[in-house]
Amino acid sequence: MRNYLSTPDLEMRLVALPAYSPDYNADEAIWKWARAEVTANTCWGTASRVQAELAIFFDGLAARTDEVRQRCRTQLQADRVAPLDEEHGHSTCASV
Repeated sequence: MRNYLSTPDLEMRLVALPAYSPDYNADEAIWKWARAEVTANTCWGTASRVQAELAIFFDGLAARTDEVRQRCRTQLQADRVAPLDEEHGHSTCASV
């Protein structure tokens, strides 16, 4: 892979990304919330019915902005409020 990426004709470079962490991903909180309110202990019978119920949930989020902010505040955002490192705010930010 490194030989391929070092080919002069390619304008690509290999970049190390930090490991995945759901605590730093607000999308994970939304899906957890959707599972709790829409799909928990429920059999909708078909994929289209699940999609329809999830669409109702997601459409309703626009009217629940305060709850969205509260539920989806990531650990990274919380850490940023009380920075560990004045230059970067958090050790994860420093590595990006």
